[in-house]
Amino acid sequence: MPSLFTPEGIVRWREHLNGSTVFAEAAAGWFGTLVLMASDIEPPAHTLVRVDDGRCSEARVAGPQDIDAADFVLSATTTTWLALIAARTTPTMAAMTGRLHLEKGDLFALIPHAKAAAELLAAAAD
Repeated sequence: MPSLFTPEGIVRWREHLNGSTVFAEAAAGWFGTLVLMASDIEPPAHTLVRVDDGRCSEARVAGPQDIDAADFVLSATTTTWLALIAARTTPTMAAMTGRLHLEKGDLFALIPHAKAAAELLAAAAD
């Protein structure tokens, strides 16, 4: 399972995000909550990420109430999440090929944050 779905991996991921000037610049002006879902695990694994103007103010395992309250819910298989983390594909390309699904949220509201989303996933590789 990708580390961004484990409690220990989520802690390291948040620390890396908040230490990254690249993420801070890419996510400047973005305020939102995302839930990432690994859809091929039973039960599915969920991670909540709250972005506040270039910082990750919260990252943790998500519960059902988080999914309901999230601005965006993105789902993919663990294989796709690993490809996104390793930058073998981008969130935009994975979405266009049907491997990344926007389960909740407005695609047009997410598009301006594509670079920040890519940096968010790249940070999980470190």
